[in-house]
Amino acid sequence: SSSRYPAMQRSRSAILPVVGLCLGLALLAGLQGAFVAPVGGAHSVALDRQHSVAFGDAGNFAGSLATAGVKPHSRPSQTAMKVTGVYAKVLEAMSAGMVASVVSAMLAACTEPIMNRVLVKRMSVSDAMKEMSPALIIGFFSTTISTNLLKFPLFEAVSMFLSLLPNMSNVLRGLIVGFIFTTATLPITNFRYRMSIQMPVAEAMKPEVLYQAYLPTVVRDMIYAIARNMLMALFLANFAGLAPGSPTLMFPVVIGACVLSAPFNEIRGFLLQSGAKKLSFSEFFKPINFLRSTSLGALNMGISVATGYYLTPIVGRLVTRANTAVDSGNPMALIGIVLSLDLFGWILARSFSKKVWSRASKAAKEDIATNQESIARNQDSIDQLMERMAAMESANKKLSSKVIELGGKVEDATEEAKA
Repeated sequence: SSSRYPAMQRSRSAILPVVGLCLGLALLAGLQGAFVAPVGGAHSVALDRQHSVAFGDAGNFAGSLATAGVKPHSRPSQTAMKVTGVYAKVLEAMSAGMVASVVSAMLAACTEPIMNRVLVKRMSVSDAMKEMSPALIIGFFSTTISTNLLKFPLFEAVSMFLSLLPNMSNVLRGLIVGFIFTTATLPITNFRYRMSIQMPVAEAMKPEVLYQAYLPTVVRDMIYAIARNMLMALFLANFAGLAPGSPTLMFPVVIGACVLSAPFNEIRGFLLQSGAKKLSFSEFFKPINFLRSTSLGALNMGISVATGYYLTPIVGRLVTRANTAVDSGNPMALIGIVLSLDLFGWILARSFSKKVWSRASKAAKEDIATNQESIARNQDSIDQLMERMAAMESANKKLSSKVIELGGKVEDATEEAKA
């Protein structure tokens, strides 16, 4: 049925990037408050370093974006009043998450397709890299940026809201955030995974696959959150020279949390298998496969998060400088921002449209191949039927000759058979 409605397929496949981009533009108005808010101390900078919870690349460094490159009291008190209260803090965190989603999307577009092939298809790294191409990376970027613009603000809003609640332990906070975040975003995560392995959009949007592998995913995210909180506290307590938002701290913390939650990530990968190449339990869960996917996945995540934290101050300084230039009435700054947004939208639309039409073309070619195979099978059936008819004709001739030899007539035998 999917081949009968290509227009419907294209419209469904366009929903996610459009929604993500609209959400990002809606939050753009609140972005200024995320960068110009006066810093009130270590709690403001790190969003409570003991209570920061993150999942994979979602929200790992978004909190520090809120104050990157900003000096205390760099704005009038009127600006500071705009970011007071629970609603303002949640909006601030969502805006920071939106910026973090762009940084993470650029990293994930290059690494995530490889990691998914190693995890689920059990391919070697060299074989997975052979399937990569600039067109695939650019096309997958449109998926990562759109899904990140949906996931990051939601994560930051939930995490910030829970961080404002008193008397809540790290374990309980990790359980709650893990349940809410995974339940709300698993369809997006599964869609993103299937796009990374170039599955047709119609297959990726089926309701039965959107919540596939829910239980191991939510348990994985809960364990990751709790492990990350505990490892963060352990490192900060034993190494006084580490700062909460430093890449040196985030690299080992994220790797450790990924390793501790790896068993459930492996179960998730096993349940996400599909198609004729699905591996059995014994084939999938081999020690070498587990070590390869876990080590590469943890290393990839650690590098991505550490790189994000390294880039955060640079992004913060650029945004602050742009805010200052626009507020001062500099027309060149406004033109530069508009042109940057236009360029970003053009790249996103171009890469996504190419991806959609290439998938439609690929699906049409697959349909043609299927029809040709069906024609070949039918031709074989016709040939077999003709052979059977020839054999029956030969048998009838032999029987007719026998009837004549016995003194009968062939016409009489034919009339009796009809009767």
